[in-house]
Amino acid sequence: MSQGLKPTTDLSNRIARVYPSLSNGHRRAADFVLQHPLDVATMTIEGLAEGSGTSNATVTRFVRALGYGNYGEFRVALSSALKFALDPVDSFAGARSAAGSTFATFVDALSDQSANLQAARDALDEATTTRAIEALLKARRVFIAASGASHHVASFLEDGLALYLDADVTFASSRAGPERAIRHMLSARPDDLVVAISVPRYSRTTLDLASFAKKRGSTLLALTDGPTSPLANIADITLFAPARNRFLPNSPTAIFALADALITAIARERPDAVEALKGLSESLLWTFHH
Repeated sequence: MSQGLKPTTDLSNRIARVYPSLSNGHRRAADFVLQHPLDVATMTIEGLAEGSGTSNATVTRFVRALGYGNYGEFRVALSSALKFALDPVDSFAGARSAAGSTFATFVDALSDQSANLQAARDALDEATTTRAIEALLKARRVFIAASGASHHVASFLEDGLALYLDADVTFASSRAGPERAIRHMLSARPDDLVVAISVPRYSRTTLDLASFAKKRGSTLLALTDGPTSPLANIADITLFAPARNRFLPNSPTAIFALADALITAIARERPDAVEALKGLSESLLWTFHH
């Protein structure tokens, strides 16, 4: 798992894992933490006990149930989680105060994307890219998992691959939430491929779906920003595209370019690609503006 991601997901995962087994008092403490994380980060144990309507002893047992040695250790973990979540806000505030004209900001944003695209191209490895394309071509079915900033990339990839692949292509996590996505993944088999897409701040839902598919034996292709991504740690094949943006938490531009390149390469490899594109063009003929 990415070191940058661990504090925020570790704490929330701990609460999610133990929540069903918690007593009513412990659940009140957990609910208060989840609803008021900023306040709790600066609270004493007495403050959390009072705020959650419990006692010091209950709070102590609650943090121990989460696996922390004491309340101080728990509060450090919470502070780390908040720092991770709010770092993009601080970066945006700093960049905004240092920015020049609106036009300069516009140009800087384009420069960031140009740099991301160049870095993505420089990071390409022929053997890895070939493996990714071969995995797509031989898959029985292709499931795509993505959310947040990566959602639109996944939708674009689904449309493109569906046109040129013989396999069934499904954007699993776009179908009525994570529960429906899990149902899709329940049918995943070793001859299926899962494409997981995520950039900072990484989606826990996407990571969970990817991990679930791996347990089912499916091949995992990850499109993500760099080697420290949690997806890179579990993927069979990974293609990297930086998502840096000096003003915003991330940018999916270079990941979009990777998706576009995959579709282009797949189209070229399909024996009847010309006929497929011709058929599409003919069917859409009267929708075009001439």
